[in-house]
Amino acid sequence: MALLDEEIVEYWLNNKGFFCMRGVKTGHGEIDFLAIRPDKKNLECWQVECQVSFRPIGYIGGGSIKKRNEKDVEKGVEEYIEKKFTSQKKIEKRESIISNAKWKYVLVCAEARHKVELDHFKNKGITVYRYKDILKELEESVSQVNSTAGNIIEILRYIKRIKD
Repeated sequence: MALLDEEIVEYWLNNKGFFCMRGVKTGHGEIDFLAIRPDKKNLECWQVECQVSFRPIGYIGGGSIKKRNEKDVEKGVEEYIEKKFTSQKKIEKRESIISNAKWKYVLVCAEARHKVELDHFKNKGITVYRYKDILKELEESVSQVNSTAGNIIEILRYIKRIKD
């Protein structure tokens, strides 16, 4: 399912005017998306990570599924941010693609078993987009149907029409 979810996120980014690089390798790791679009004066640059789970059993921050206290939840979020966004390998890869860019860090999340994690991400400067909101935005848009993701959005539009 992750591949399909990423395809929909890429479609959403493209419809927002971003050029996307997907699955950017960083040694043994990878960046889900580097998304770039021109604005009036320079480039707007986003690093987007997708964590799309519809029935999560653990924490986004990884590790044990054992109940955590508030401090441990925050530590898990910090570790996730380091692993996915701020590690030296991720910084070097982004710098090798566009030097001196200011990158916005974005997490796309469907469901979080522990909602407080999303608050911690936001407090740490990560912009969180909910997958359901992305689907709704695409469903209500007039985006072109020219990919698998576009076809899925067309199915969602059809379902909405027949419900109304």
